[in-house]
Amino acid sequence: MKVVLLLILGFVLGWVATSAAALIYGELTHVSQFEGAYAMGAIFALGPLGGVVGGILGVILALRGRR
Repeated sequence: MKVVLLLILGFVLGWVATSAAALIYGELTHVSQFEGAYAMGAIFALGPLGGVVGGILGVILALRGRR
């Protein structure tokens, strides 16, 4: 059960952190926000990638804690 909870938590936190980092980077470098295209890319393209990485890290941490 702990593994599943850390998987979900890692996925959500990874998605949010990656999306936030991409949006902050876009604002700092003045990337065009024409019709919100950059924001949608950050949230729906980059966010899930960060979520997958966060989920994998969550599972690894859960499995290391079981030993």
